[in-house]
Amino acid sequence: MPLVPENFLMSIRKTEHLDWKLFFYEEFANIFTDHSDQINEDILNQINPLIENLTKNFRTQMVFRSVPFLVGFYFDKKEIRFYTPKLSQELFLLQQSDILDLNIAQVKDLRIHAEMAASLQIKNFPTVIEDLIKVEGLPDLLKDAKYQAIELRSAEIVKKLLGFLNEYRPTLFEDVSDFGLGLTAQYALLRIHLLKFLAILPSLDHDKDGREVKRILVEALFRFLKDNKKARLAKKRGQERAMPRTYTLGIKFIYLIAKLLPAWPLAKSVRSAVKIMAKRFIAGESIEKADRSLRALFDTKRDVTLDQLGELVVSEKEADHYKDEVLKLVRGFSLHVTKGEQNVAGINRAHVSIKVSALCSDFKPQALDYTYNLVGPRLKEILLSAKEEDVFINIDAEHYHYRDVVFKIYRRVLMETPELFDYKATGIVVQAYLRDGAKHLNDIIELAKDRKLPMPVRLVKGAYWDAETVEGDAHSFNAPQFLNKEETDIHFRQLILKILEAHPHLKLALASHNFSDHGFAEAAKELLYPEVGEIEHQCLHMTYEALSTALAKMGWATRNYVPVGSLLVGMAYLVRRIMENSSQVGVLTIMRSHKKHLTLQSPYAIHLEKKSEGKIVRDQSVSKLEDEFFNVAPLRLYLDSERQWMEKALT
Repeated sequence: MPLVPENFLMSIRKTEHLDWKLFFYEEFANIFTDHSDQINEDILNQINPLIENLTKNFRTQMVFRSVPFLVGFYFDKKEIRFYTPKLSQELFLLQQSDILDLNIAQVKDLRIHAEMAASLQIKNFPTVIEDLIKVEGLPDLLKDAKYQAIELRSAEIVKKLLGFLNEYRPTLFEDVSDFGLGLTAQYALLRIHLLKFLAILPSLDHDKDGREVKRILVEALFRFLKDNKKARLAKKRGQERAMPRTYTLGIKFIYLIAKLLPAWPLAKSVRSAVKIMAKRFIAGESIEKADRSLRALFDTKRDVTLDQLGELVVSEKEADHYKDEVLKLVRGFSLHVTKGEQNVAGINRAHVSIKVSALCSDFKPQALDYTYNLVGPRLKEILLSAKEEDVFINIDAEHYHYRDVVFKIYRRVLMETPELFDYKATGIVVQAYLRDGAKHLNDIIELAKDRKLPMPVRLVKGAYWDAETVEGDAHSFNAPQFLNKEETDIHFRQLILKILEAHPHLKLALASHNFSDHGFAEAAKELLYPEVGEIEHQCLHMTYEALSTALAKMGWATRNYVPVGSLLVGMAYLVRRIMENSSQVGVLTIMRSHKKHLTLQSPYAIHLEKKSEGKIVRDQSVSKLEDEFFNVAPLRLYLDSERQWMEKALT
């Protein structure tokens, strides 16, 4: 008697589509075929673009009817083979086949089937951006010669921009804080322990005598010193390396002082220091208290978009508070800006950015109607008030979980509220680091066409890369973002072209700390789309002031993204800004390059070089084939393409 049932070893079934052969396990036949043994149309819709546009053998993870598969495309044989994620079950069965009494013929078939996937050369696989160019038809900035003229003109524009950049003289406070941010960029251990403490600090507001603040600070410093010692003994390199002994001694001194000082003065000093740091990025606790920062920006011919801090709400009372604070910003703009006044790009100078997910405490991406009933009335009140005050409302970036449902709620409010049919002072953010950013942009274009009003789109790189890539690895699905920074940069420029091409339906508001991006956008407008009018250029407040002031000196419409709100409650924002500044290919790297009069290497050259050297970062689902335990990817209910199959099954 066999140790396992015979049908435990998956039987491979073959079917045909056009002149291609598809191989999948009998157990999954109900996913791939209908009752007449034909391939289901939704499966064909997913695989057809790949076999029609790509040419070299590769494997990739795909989700069919909510079930993840590793899929091998063999163009030389015209075969598509479906496997379990990471080839895990196949590898396990093959390794156990010698000790388990299994059907020998099936084992042989399974070995051939699995070895075909495992033997594929990963360095030859198309990268994600190459896949999008071929399959989605995005502009081929990597190889298409017609875009070279844009690069040449961009270089001329950037040369002039760099002249203004190098005129900027930072304050002593900026130099000191940049030095600290530079250390967090270079040493992951410092970044991790510092950010943990900063994230906890706002929740300790109840700690009046400072004992908890002292305990957690001392613990954070102790753990850093302990981990730093381990890194030195292990001789780790790169981001994981130990800090130099000079800096380590400085932190040891701070650790000893923290242990010796009484709790109350220590906690007060720490809170004050953090508030001082936060003031660099956060203009004030209210629009009235932000007056000094706003006047400084207006005096240098720059505008603002005010962002009310308070992203995470845990009660409907807090959601109402967030809404009321946003309304205060909307109504308070008249103190600073003439009602209805626009910049040279034709966008309101009075401008507020909001997070729709903060408009209710129980935001459920998988339940549109439920969430709309909570969020819709508050969003409608904000938009109607903004229309009355002639203030622009920008729908800000959200976590990937929330992006689609936020857009649906926004669209529904605009399309179902008659008073808003002619309200044109509103727009939304597109995040270029998302692989499906172009599809999201297409939805926005459709909304603008349906409303018959031009819609400004704030194009950004993205804000949640670390959290969402870690989540993808933990749950065994591909992260929604590009894993290679230069792919994000290329995609960003592709979306610049798509937004300019969508004129007059869309208007480009470009948010980037890479001066080359601004030069590229202006060159593309000048050479390909001269009819679109002025582009608006945006920067985060006090993150790269040299660039922001230089953009204004170029005579371009320039706007700073300026948060207002409680300094300690805004710590989540401060942590994100530190992470942004800490990126090895982020703003500090770019700042160092302009100060040294260096030219940034183009993202196209970086990508082609990394691919030729086999250094492209790939999804673990493709690169890490293993039989060891890993989490089965959960059903992502926030994605329509996955949730619909669960809903059909329930029905």
